[in-house]
Amino acid sequence: MLVIAAAVAGVILLIAAALIVAARLVYVGSLDAQALADKVATPDPISALDWPELRVRAVVPQPDGQQLVLLSVGWPAHPRQAATLLLALDSDDHRSLSLLSQWCLRQASISPVRQGGMELELRRRQSLEKVHAILVAEDTTDTRC
Repeated sequence: MLVIAAAVAGVILLIAAALIVAARLVYVGSLDAQALADKVATPDPISALDWPELRVRAVVPQPDGQQLVLLSVGWPAHPRQAATLLLALDSDDHRSLSLLSQWCLRQASISPVRQGGMELELRRRQSLEKVHAILVAEDTTDTRC
């Protein structure tokens, strides 16, 4: 009898864990879909923050300890379009620089989202990893011939 009760409890725990994982996947998928829908509404993006997706090509932190970071980014769907972003990271956030470097190494798909004014959020697609920053400057280039 004790074995049956333990087996039933194990099955219930397994079902609960599966439901939690499924809910998380649906939530992350809905974030990705909403970000893409917002970007499709901008037919001719001017800023890299208007791109539906970007990839971090290089991360260059300022050597003097300031929380300024240069990002070289590209739009995978349009390989000739690139941008250099100067971002100010939160001085209390020591994880953002590490996340940006990891995303660069993994060539992760990033969804940029404006949050009003010059504030932005970079979120790794299919994940809840986020970096909050302030856009200080941007240089967008298009190398079409």
